[in-house]
Amino acid sequence: MKRTKRRLLAALCAAAMLASLAACGTGSEPSSSAGSSSAGASVSEPSSQADGAAAETITLTDNAGRTVELPYPVETAAVANRYGSELIRACGAIDRVVAVDLNTAQDREYWAAFDPGNVIGKGQRELDYEKIAELAPQVLILPDNGSYEEAEEKLAPFGIKVFVISGYATADFKNQTENIGKMFGVEEQAKKFYDYFNDKLTYISEQLEGQPKRTLYLETTTPYNTPLRGDPFFDMIEFSGAENIFGSDTTAANGSEIDPEEVVARNPDCIIKVITPSQALAGTGLYEPPTRDDFIAAYNELKARPGWEDTKAFQNNDVFFMTQFGHGGASKLVGTMYIAKWLYPDLLPDLDPDEVFRAWMEDFQGFRNIEGHFYCAEELLG
Repeated sequence: MKRTKRRLLAALCAAAMLASLAACGTGSEPSSSAGSSSAGASVSEPSSQADGAAAETITLTDNAGRTVELPYPVETAAVANRYGSELIRACGAIDRVVAVDLNTAQDREYWAAFDPGNVIGKGQRELDYEKIAELAPQVLILPDNGSYEEAEEKLAPFGIKVFVISGYATADFKNQTENIGKMFGVEEQAKKFYDYFNDKLTYISEQLEGQPKRTLYLETTTPYNTPLRGDPFFDMIEFSGAENIFGSDTTAANGSEIDPEEVVARNPDCIIKVITPSQALAGTGLYEPPTRDDFIAAYNELKARPGWEDTKAFQNNDVFFMTQFGHGGASKLVGTMYIAKWLYPDLLPDLDPDEVFRAWMEDFQGFRNIEGHFYCAEELLG
């Protein structure tokens, strides 16, 4: 414990010295934004002292609308939430991440570089500030549903910046990838990554323009839990061109818990269920998918619910499954691609979600593509 306190004191002294040096520098010069985003990103060009001796900085607007001055380029970061870490890896800067949270590190094959015994907390709402200060990253990155305000207060004395990147936020994909590219100085790879998925979104939008929408009920890993407006899953459905049967609902009796009889009454064209392996921590997914028997059990459970077998979705075998891990790639845009293709196969002949998932895994994550994260009812019953 004494050793840890000495490290914290050293970090505090170092932060004070850096603040003193930074006070001698000049401010950054604003430049025009690269494009609009839901967070209204405001970017300043890197700046430095006149003699070029001091570290440069860059000012960015994060997903919470906060304007933050960061060292440029960021060389060390701690990241809470695997969606953010995935985006950073896709943009080519995962080597700058020195530590992650337990929810991320639990997946030993997918995040082998990070030790579950040396994490910065369980997740974005349960942070170990002493550990973060000991590691002394330049910046802590976490999503907007994390404790970023508390983190800013706790870490300010150590000179550790706090920046919000909500890696699961589909509608903010552009802003997130641009911010990652700018802060880490990997803009070329970040643009390549963004363009790949944006091209697919443009294709979906153009092909479905003016076409009647098919209705969808999507259930998360929690039984009878469906995304309402403001939920991270909600925009994934919107971008796919589907009509969420609960999309106009703004409130529910228990958060996003719905009455199962309402699903029967609204009679969706399609039903999608999200599942995750039993050994995964609550609310998380794993690279290794559930077994085929797990998917079959999930199908049988849905079908056994009173009246659900008579819905259009079951009558036409338009029941689909995706894992918590699989759907979440690229701010849930991988999930968007599968939903769009499942609902509109004839209208989207050039969209191949299996190839999108392969590219996400192999080209942008550097991992072996793995099957078993997506199923349709016909595959399970065949």
